[in-house]
Amino acid sequence: MLFVTKVLRRLTGLYSRLFVIFLFCHASFTYGQAREQWVTDSGVKVIFIQSVGLPMVDVSVDFFAGAAFDPDGKQGLARLTMQLLDKGTSQHDEYAIAEQLAATGSQMGGNFDLDRSGVSLRSLSYEEPLTASVSLLSDILANPIFPAEVLDREKEATIISLRERNTRPSSIAAKLMSDSLFGAHPYRSSGIGTEQTIESLTRDDLIAFHQRFYRSSNAVVTIVGDLNNDQAREIAESITLGLPKGAEQREQLLDITATTKAQEFIIPHDSAQAHIRIGMVGFKRGDPDHLPLVLANQILGGGGMTSILYDELRERRGMTYGVGSYFNPLKDPGAFIVAFQTRKDQAWEALEVTLNILREFIKNGPDAGQVERAKKYFVGAFALNVDSNGELLDYYSTINFYDLPLNYIDSFSSRVEAVTLNQIRDAISRRMSLDKAVRVIVGPEKLSIKPNG
Repeated sequence: MLFVTKVLRRLTGLYSRLFVIFLFCHASFTYGQAREQWVTDSGVKVIFIQSVGLPMVDVSVDFFAGAAFDPDGKQGLARLTMQLLDKGTSQHDEYAIAEQLAATGSQMGGNFDLDRSGVSLRSLSYEEPLTASVSLLSDILANPIFPAEVLDREKEATIISLRERNTRPSSIAAKLMSDSLFGAHPYRSSGIGTEQTIESLTRDDLIAFHQRFYRSSNAVVTIVGDLNNDQAREIAESITLGLPKGAEQREQLLDITATTKAQEFIIPHDSAQAHIRIGMVGFKRGDPDHLPLVLANQILGGGGMTSILYDELRERRGMTYGVGSYFNPLKDPGAFIVAFQTRKDQAWEALEVTLNILREFIKNGPDAGQVERAKKYFVGAFALNVDSNGELLDYYSTINFYDLPLNYIDSFSSRVEAVTLNQIRDAISRRMSLDKAVRVIVGPEKLSIKPNG
């Protein structure tokens, strides 16, 4: 679809030449001329960051309409609705949309996860291409028609993808982990659905989902680019004016507590290696323990070849080619996951080694040297990750969506530096526990028999 693949057609005339110029002028990027936040007449919260180094504009429109909002029995509806937004409107079919994007040198992309569905636009900031691109984005968001023949095509492609996905041990392990960690909570969703739920979806389902969730009071808009404040306000109003009105409040997740009991699952599979995951419920966006816990994870397993898990499992014992861990903070607490693959004959040993590492880390935490190295990495990496329009858009759209402070980026380095060793150890001891961890092993059938028991 256009939202996840770039338009590869040859651009022509002035737009083509200008597009090439700004692609090769990345080094001249600057920002910080202006930063504004407001609410449009239709109730949409907007953040605008002025960036004058390149003649380009990036726009993101995000809705509280992710996979966690799928109705019961209609899993996959949120994702399919987002996928079909650019497949036809009352004014343009999917081919006309592609032609117009190519003619203006613009690109559209998409965000989709458990919490949000979003559409992004990248355009030249010159009046003619920008006006045309914003008008097209507005039409796509407000007036999708979800053509029946396109829906049938996308449903078939989704079902084929699901069948292939359900044969992969990594996908099997991930789905079982989500089901086990979150129980009845909407975060148990894979976002894709099942063959049965996808097959059952109708055009009326997509229309109803769009009318309920793609409304102005359920959206946020983020703009980064070579504009002044008046131009940004005009773009935000243009994009959101035609959206369905609906309820005045944002959509809310079901108030259900995620499952937090220890469980172990062994799934036979004819894979050459065992796929192992250890998971527990983590924290949510805006949590006061966010920085202490992500610094802890950088030391434990998020730091690649410099992490404790990599050093113990890969370098010292040769049990895996790679191991990692991560937190996934969302509107509600998301997952903390440790994942790796290992030879089938050492799966139980590798699992026990990993559990022992986690026990030791939860009990005693990292040392002062590890914390200082992690803090230096975070500060340095963060500076490199906010040096372009696209990266700024990613950060500020997250800030906007989750109602984080507008100065979140400006204060990031100082907040990281202020985290102490004791704060990290305290957060680990309070928020991480193997008594609430789920263990999943997918691999050869012999794994169903534990050694010595």
